Amino acid sequence: MNSIVTRFAPSPTGNLHLGGIRTALLNYIIVQQAKKKLPNSKFYLRIEDTDKERSKEEYTKDILEGLNWLNINYDAKPQIQSSNIKRHQQIAKKLLENKKAFKCICSNEILDKKRELNKKNKISNKKLCETCENDDKIQSTQNNYTVRIKVPKDGENEFYDIIQGKISVNNKEIDNFILLRKDGTPTYMLSVVVDDFDMGINFIIRGDDHLNNVFRQNLIYKAMEWEIPKYAHIPLIHGNDGKKLSKRHGAISINNFRNNGYLKESIINNLILLGWSPNKNEKDEFIKIDEIIKSFDINKLSKSSSIFSYEKLNFFNNHYIKTMNDAKYLFEYCENNKNLDIFIKNDKDKFIKIFEVYKKNLNYYKELENIAKIYFANNNELNLNNEFKKFDHELIREFINFLDATTNWYIDNLKKEIDNFILIKKIKFSSLGIPIRNILINSSKGPGLHEIFYILGKKTSMERIKNYINKI
Repeated sequence: MNSIVTRFAPSPTGNLHLGGIRTALLNYIIVQQAKKKLPNSKFYLRIEDTDKERSKEEYTKDILEGLNWLNINYDAKPQIQSSNIKRHQQIAKKLLENKKAFKCICSNEILDKKRELNKKNKISNKKLCETCENDDKIQSTQNNYTVRIKVPKDGENEFYDIIQGKISVNNKEIDNFILLRKDGTPTYMLSVVVDDFDMGINFIIRGDDHLNNVFRQNLIYKAMEWEIPKYAHIPLIHGNDGKKLSKRHGAISINNFRNNGYLKESIINNLILLGWSPNKNEKDEFIKIDEIIKSFDINKLSKSSSIFSYEKLNFFNNHYIKTMNDAKYLFEYCENNKNLDIFIKNDKDKFIKIFEVYKKNLNYYKELENIAKIYFANNNELNLNNEFKKFDHELIREFINFLDATTNWYIDNLKKEIDNFILIKKIKFSSLGIPIRNILINSSKGPGLHEIFYILGKKTSMERIKNYINKI
């Protein structure tokens, strides 16, 4: 083998979600590794749009945008499966000519009755059509027929999967599935094999929900005397409840994660560690794409399903938000977020201060929308509830006079001044911290007082506290 050729073949019947991204990522990594020794290796993208009723252009766009955002770059232009229908039909015709397939005129009603009869008599028979194959008249018909694959009656169908190991099934357990429908359109099973062969795909990496398809697809490879590719079927991702990943777990468009302000580094970092680890050292939990390409070993990918959780993703995202030295990621995000873009245009310095103070606890950039609102509010409306009545108003007046004398309004000095006031007054920090934080940002929770004062600036800070004093 002088090259490794893989593909990612999503169907545009829905948005590109985390499971699809993980599959694309693994294909991309394998090819990037191979290119170092086998420079002719390729990673292709194929849009499998033969399901015309459910396929939509908006989903194709979503797929392309998601891959582009994550820098999962494919070689050559995406192939559109529906453009190859004539080629699929040509192969079906060749299989008929070579007696590797047969024409079938069984109606759905006939097949349903056979299915029910088998069920009633407890007969396990996958081949519902058993008459058309040997009927010369039917094989001579020129219209109103489907084309089915011929399946050996005896023996085993066996293959080796890099992740799942050796797998086999008796041929009697395989149905003589349809290759061409009555209207002449190819089925998924035929189209996939023909396209993979024509594209030179020699290594298929995909979800293990396709595992049973291998037995059927290999029948086509053998019938055409084509070389069968290597297989690696990766376990599916599950949610915290152990069920297959769904929309409520995170099976939403990858572009939704981008719109919420997740960094691509955290997405990739999180996905690659689902079922694989570079080693047992916890410090290696943070790993970027260049390091992944160097150390990833598909042979060490777990056979078991992996669990996706937002908590873990947020953990990774917070790490990259805190450690990214280049603010371009933040500003690129804000350019496409109308609310944050308004804040930046209003006062960029203040916005940067907010980010620097809050980034240690940020899960994703979009959270800055609600955080920034209180700091940019021109008329901070205090919610004067019963909690405010418990505050030591005389202490607040003394503190505001004390702080008003401060000329050095930098974060470190503000902390020293606040600590000094608490020391002089011999009070607990909470006696001052809780009321002042409520007055400044309408919350008893938040960053340190010195950080809040630093963000607001002296003028706004004094105005908010004096506004409160004037109301009590």
